[in-house]
Amino acid sequence: MTELTLTIDEESPDDRVMVSARGDLDLHTATGLYTKVGELLTRHTFVFMDLSRVAFCDSSGYNALLRLHRRAHEAGSRFILVSPHPTVSRLLALTASDGVFDVYGSRAEAFAAHPVAHDS
Repeated sequence: MTELTLTIDEESPDDRVMVSARGDLDLHTATGLYTKVGELLTRHTFVFMDLSRVAFCDSSGYNALLRLHRRAHEAGSRFILVSPHPTVSRLLALTASDGVFDVYGSRAEAFAAHPVAHDS
């Protein structure tokens, strides 16, 4: 078991934030992830979650991701998964939730798919 570290990589006034997770997403870390990312969902329309350094995700971690997706939807926000590690991608595919989440292979792809609307 390794601790899960969350880093806010890019927080901008354009209502988007990129969060990187590193470590295991499991029973011991899922609540902290849900709390911290849930708070970001109250301030941003788009929360991008880079999962490229999360090599392990158990059912508690998976449940936290699903709850964040639901929370974002209810708030009119978007919770977007970016570059999931192959083991996390496999979990999403096995649970047929790769169609539930917005999942992108790179940060550039994710940002391009969700551009910021600018006032003219």
